[in-house]
Amino acid sequence: MITEQKKILAYKFLNRFNDLEKVIKDGRVYYVDKDRKPLFYYRQDSKNEYIYFNYERIWSFFEEFFLMEYKEIQDILKGWLEETYNLRGFTPMLLYPFTTVLLEETYNLR
Repeated sequence: MITEQKKILAYKFLNRFNDLEKVIKDGRVYYVDKDRKPLFYYRQDSKNEYIYFNYERIWSFFEEFFLMEYKEIQDILKGWLEETYNLRGFTPMLLYPFTTVLLEETYNLR
């Protein structure tokens, strides 16, 4: 279970990503930072209810620093997405590092 203190610290970390730019490419909605690196994305297809997070920059921090379990990370990210970007109905999933590089190259999001 996530303690209130852990939740506050987690949101404090995530708040550094509150100003991401929304980029739509080939049926996907990416949220990219000022360097055009994607931090998370989802498919515009309403059938897909997943939102994929960058492992290196977001997900691993919760695993390594907070020692959170997969479901705890999902709960934190889901709440943050709803509060910050008004993205509701998505299940956060992790996106492995090599996939992020491919996304940057394929969609010129660098």
